Amino acid sequence: MNHPARVAEKVAMLDHLTEGRFEFGTGRGSSTTEMAGFGVTDWDSTREMWQEAIRAIPAMWREHPYSHEGRFFSMPERDVLPKLYGDTHPPMWVAAGNPETFEIAARMGLGVLCFAFGPIAKSKIPAAIRVYKEAIKEAEPVGDYVNDNVLCVTNMVCAPERDDAFDLASRIGMNYYFSQVVRWLDTFPRPKGIPEWPELLPEPTPEQVEQLSPTGALVIGGPDDCARSVEVYRDLGVDQLVFSPLTNQISLADALSSFELFGKEVLPRFDTDPVHRTTRMRQAARKAPA
Repeated sequence: MNHPARVAEKVAMLDHLTEGRFEFGTGRGSSTTEMAGFGVTDWDSTREMWQEAIRAIPAMWREHPYSHEGRFFSMPERDVLPKLYGDTHPPMWVAAGNPETFEIAARMGLGVLCFAFGPIAKSKIPAAIRVYKEAIKEAEPVGDYVNDNVLCVTNMVCAPERDDAFDLASRIGMNYYFSQVVRWLDTFPRPKGIPEWPELLPEPTPEQVEQLSPTGALVIGGPDDCARSVEVYRDLGVDQLVFSPLTNQISLADALSSFELFGKEVLPRFDTDPVHRTTRMRQAARKAPA
């Protein structure tokens, strides 16, 4: 849907604007609505499209000039500009939803990111992490270095009084969002128990939110509750967590309050390295001999 040369240009520009802090996430696409709008109607071919592009883009950053003749795109000799901010490229990622893609990501030296829905220990994620961590040992990176990272995205609400957090979480449309996700991701098997759109999953009660919090399905409650939820991810081998308040209807004031409290009371229990994990990997690649 996006020409690899244009993607390479945009990533390099964002790398400059952030002074080397940008991270490059990719994916093969997830919805026939999205893909068909760009003329991509063969879902089975999209993985091969992505594999051709993800190998080509790092070469565009390195080579002066660059040319390519492939199955899905070609271009004559051109200098793809701008070049990168530093000596190495941003950390490279791919979105994944099944163990097979986790393994592909690992063998290509890519970080893998996924969404966590429901109790994480009962999902496919633990098995996928084990596959990833084993395969990453034999990685042949498509870029300059291996980005050994598993990242999960979930919801977080942190409040001084745990009951206030459970109550707030029951009123911000989390299941409305999940209903929309399942509607959109029509290239994946529909999970059991999910109704057909426009029927929606009912929103959880505060009591249900409280029951889900210790499972890691949601990072919600007081600081101690949130810490226990994070421990679930840590113990499964997840390297990074991302919280996405804009996927629900939480107010800006409540989101800011929640993140501030989490940052003060929970984050220091886990994030003890002053240098970000992917920053350290990129720095190590810069120091490695050519």
